[in-house]
Amino acid sequence: MNPLQIKLQTLRKQLNAAHLERKSVIDGLLATLLANQNALLYGPPGTGKSLILREICFAISDANFFQRLLHKAMSPDEVLGQISLKALENDVMKRNTSGRLQEAHLAFLDEVFRGNGVLLNSLLELMNERTYDNPDKQQSPLRSIVGATNSIDSGSDLEAFADRFVYRPWIYDLKTPSSTKKLLGWTINDNRPKVSQGLITLAELDQMCAEVQQVKITDAMVDAFTEIIHTLIRNGFVVSARRRVKLLQLVQCYAYVQGDEQVYLEHVHELLPQCCWKSKIEEIREIKRLIETAAPIAKKQLSDIVKAAQGEVSMLEKKLSSYDLTHQDHSNSATFSRIQFKNLSNSLDQVQADLCRNGASQKTQAEADFKAQSDRITELVEGLY
Repeated sequence: MNPLQIKLQTLRKQLNAAHLERKSVIDGLLATLLANQNALLYGPPGTGKSLILREICFAISDANFFQRLLHKAMSPDEVLGQISLKALENDVMKRNTSGRLQEAHLAFLDEVFRGNGVLLNSLLELMNERTYDNPDKQQSPLRSIVGATNSIDSGSDLEAFADRFVYRPWIYDLKTPSSTKKLLGWTINDNRPKVSQGLITLAELDQMCAEVQQVKITDAMVDAFTEIIHTLIRNGFVVSARRRVKLLQLVQCYAYVQGDEQVYLEHVHELLPQCCWKSKIEEIREIKRLIETAAPIAKKQLSDIVKAAQGEVSMLEKKLSSYDLTHQDHSNSATFSRIQFKNLSNSLDQVQADLCRNGASQKTQAEADFKAQSDRITELVEGLY
């Protein structure tokens, strides 16, 4: 692990210590930052959405953080800056962008769908291209815009705006009593874990972005990813061509954040359900099911095959010990079990373990377990003759 990865893992560890039950969200936000993409956090108030963003930003030295609570009456001036009256005297419409969204590296827009159409549409170019007119085309240092909302707005007039947010996790309140107890203890003792400020420089963040390109995406993984995307499309989920490219880039960054040298199916399974749903939280569960069907994790596939083999052995042992069955019945059962084992063996060979983290060692263990059950079948069959 190189020095940059050590710093990133230190930040990741500190964020997880300070924000309970937020591991996948923290990884997703860090990946979004490295991918120069945007995120939209769904969930009830008081779940620490803005605090996570502030601490990520403050952990990057010299990074500017911009935050606003949007509302219907808000004008673009409050987010993008006031029009310069001096410039207007010369018939030039120019904004004073000092301290505004265009000059931030990381931005948090709370209650984002409460903004009016004029405001939200004025953000589209900045969100997608990271450029803005003032009056000439200007480049913004923005790495990521993160919005937050506690309601789902699927209005057609906001689809273009919502589509700019690639990562869209649903953040729940704390679920376990142990987390609540720990949170209350921090409050009583004033000892909430700290996240180091200035841990990573902007230059180091740029280096990390470059290192992400070294995370390997195999041809087999591209095939699996393609199959997943088209499975979702066939089942009514809209994944535009632009979003498909951004999703693969985000998955690559997600793998880098987790310290992996290549993209595994585990990354896709964890990330895509939080990116491809649209209007109902129930869609997340359906997406998880579809992904599992299209490209199952090797660990589960291998476990299911071994369990099936164990079940066949148990069933054959039971039949062979039954005095109600004839020798021909026993012979037929043995033949059926051998056919089943042949089919299971073929399934075992087809498991693409290299697409999964630790898949090779898991497959080796599964093959050993399967052989033990196969040997037992052979032993039972030979006992018939």
